[in-house]
Order: sequence, then structure tokens, then C-alpha cells
Amino acid sequence: MQIGLAEALRALRNELAQAALEAEGQPVRLRVETVNLDLQVAVEGSVEAGGGVKFWVLSANGKAAASKAVTHTVSLQLKAETADGNRVLTGSDPANRVPLADD
Repeated sequence: MQIGLAEALRALRNELAQAALEAEGQPVRLRVETVNLDLQVAVEGSVEAGGGVKFWVLSANGKAAASKAVTHTVSLQLKAETADGNRVLTGSDPANRVPLADD
């Protein structure tokens, strides 16, 4: 199965959005500052009409299938923010920390 780089980033955004929705109204929330993402990608050129260069994210078993492609590690450092430019909250602000039983 080939997963495009854009699809992988879309899935990451969806997961962060889901985490934010699930944390709404919870007493403990986490603030997402930076997302560091390292991906193994295969880079393939296409000679078909409308071709170009495609980046495919490799799964653990996808390395053999991509043996004809050039592979690279892509490291992205992303800042998570909402559509209006605010920080993404999925959890806890230390000022609103809920004491745990071990505290």
C-alpha cells in the first residue's frame, strides 16, 4: 500500500484534532508545542502524462516494494495551531493540574 506524504500529514492533523475534541471539558489538557516527525519516504519519478515526483511514506514492510525507488528520511518539525492561530490544547496546563493519587 502506498501512502502519500500529504495523506500522512492529513492523518496526523486529524489525530491531533481528534485529541483536542476528546480533551474538551476535561480537567487535564496537554498543550502541543512542537511535533517532530521522522518519515522514511520513497521518491519516485514518473514519465507518464502529468507525472512528476511522488513521495511515498514507507511502512515497516514497504521497503522491499520500494526497492526500485530512492529512499530518504524526511524530518519535519511542525508547530501545531488552530485555524485562528491559537495553540492546540489536548491536555494539561500546569496551573490547572489535577493532583494524582501518588501526589
